Amino acid sequence: MTKINQWIEKYILQIVTVFLFCQPLLDVLTSFSLHYMTLPVTIGTIFRLLFLGFLLYYFVFINKDSTKKKSFWYLSILFLYLASFLIIVILKKDASVFLYETQGALRTFYFPILLILLMPILKQKTVLTGKQYVAIMMIYVLFILLPILTNTGFDSYTQGKVGNIGWFHSTNEISAILSILLPFCMNQFTTSPSQKRIWIYRLICFLLILIVFFSLGTKMAIVSLGVVLCTYGIYFMIQLYQKGKKKALGAVIATILIGMSLIFVLLPKTSFYQNIKIHLEFLEVENPIQIITDPEILDHFIFSSRLSFLETTSKNYNKASNIEKLLGIGYIENYATDEMNMKMIEMDPFDLFYRHGVIGFLLFLLPFLYAIGQAIKREKQDKEIRHKIAFYLSLVLTIFMSIFTGHVLVAPAVSIFVAVVLWNVNERVVA
Repeated sequence: MTKINQWIEKYILQIVTVFLFCQPLLDVLTSFSLHYMTLPVTIGTIFRLLFLGFLLYYFVFINKDSTKKKSFWYLSILFLYLASFLIIVILKKDASVFLYETQGALRTFYFPILLILLMPILKQKTVLTGKQYVAIMMIYVLFILLPILTNTGFDSYTQGKVGNIGWFHSTNEISAILSILLPFCMNQFTTSPSQKRIWIYRLICFLLILIVFFSLGTKMAIVSLGVVLCTYGIYFMIQLYQKGKKKALGAVIATILIGMSLIFVLLPKTSFYQNIKIHLEFLEVENPIQIITDPEILDHFIFSSRLSFLETTSKNYNKASNIEKLLGIGYIENYATDEMNMKMIEMDPFDLFYRHGVIGFLLFLLPFLYAIGQAIKREKQDKEIRHKIAFYLSLVLTIFMSIFTGHVLVAPAVSIFVAVVLWNVNERVVA
């Protein structure tokens, strides 16, 4: 056992890195299992839980970090809470909901547990370089583009809207992953290459990423793309202006204008534009001002009716007992009644609060806020502004998407990248 532990300790970073590169494949296998097989647990869930078990083994038997004792107490309290949550759920409902509620709880709390277990591994060493961020992004991109070219991909939406998600299953989750990785890819694309031919490779990668973002058909992917491109564009214009490089500044501005013109010309042919048009026609919106002035249209168009689901769940939470308000009402509302509801709000903070109550909500936030605080402290020591931009853009997009579209902090496929971004900031993610 000692030799095994020594081997794990020596290669732990490589093991974590390999697992991160396996994420696109796990998502594809999960998608095919959901489409063509009937399984109680998806392939992705199985492997991610096994990985979590492996990290737990490392934490207990190999980890020698100074924060181990505090982390152990947190994990003990969290597991005690989860046990209490499931007991209350069974008592308030019945034993038949145990598996469903357990899956929901494990899926939700995968992220804080992962944050704690990755902390002693990643807080001292970098697990992903800039090139590796790009490589993972391009694997996701190819698993979307190849199915589009071969006409073997899945639709982003089951009805009404258009879009292609390749061989993946969840449009929101894949959009979130691509959005979180995008700032680090832009950071890598904008570094000075050692060879001119690298610019051609980067340009091809960037164009493929653009095609995928517009093919998905989701609003959030385009918002993320716009925010990242605008931020880096403004940064480079400011840098060139301060250095007095007027010709280079003019070239950058010209490139931006040409790019924007091409986007406007090609935009009507994209899934994103078609979905906007379909949605507005469905809502019978004649004047865009209606989107802002009419609360029902605002909810439907901007939030995809999430505010309506929020209102329903909020009412059910308010009717719950005090113990349920503390521990959570679970993932099945109004169980065994005509008003039974299993629909998630898909706004992570609200799903967290109502499903797991005040205690669960605080336990979830504690390691997340701690990791953000530690990451910001480390970023303050970095003198390279581009690195800071990549980190803060990724963090802001993570929080923004978790609030407005969900499927970020409570989705293991996405949250594993959030965890890596938060801890992977000691050594610079370039080169």
